[in-house]
Amino acid sequence: MAGGTKLEPRPVAARPAESPAPAPPPPSQPPQPSAPLTPLPPTRSSRPPRSSRTRRFFLRAAFAFGAIGGTAAALTPIFRADPRKSAAPAPGPVDGVPDARFDERFDEMYGGRRIQGTASGVRVDGRPLHLMRRADGTYVSVVNHFESFPTALATARAAVDDLGGTQLSLAGPALH
Repeated sequence: MAGGTKLEPRPVAARPAESPAPAPPPPSQPPQPSAPLTPLPPTRSSRPPRSSRTRRFFLRAAFAFGAIGGTAAALTPIFRADPRKSAAPAPGPVDGVPDARFDERFDEMYGGRRIQGTASGVRVDGRPLHLMRRADGTYVSVVNHFESFPTALATARAAVDDLGGTQLSLAGPALH
């Protein structure tokens, strides 16, 4: 073969036959026990006694029934709830007296800016001002979300005060 290596056969040596391991030499005298031998306790069978099997079965069954019953009790109100009903009542008039905080509509000039409030939201100079309603009924805005105000109009006025001469972003709260 050109450029390759030439392999030459080697003789294979036969292995010697294995001999069995030598037996240990017999003891000269059997060992003398220092104390009398006591019989070993009877070995346990692999099966537990019948009474423990029934107890174990009872405990497993009680745990399973408890887990199933607890899950069913926790999920029952969810399955029985009417999806057409709202979880929280809609804000509205209390005792027939309308509350201005729930249905504010305003259009005014404040600090050289036009503030408009409708059912769809609040705008300052035509740009949306994102307001958030808190659980206690007050409002916060993205301009000043460290202070809450009783009405949407008061929140918009505070935002105009904080903005100074700058404009609101057109991107709105989606990119906030």
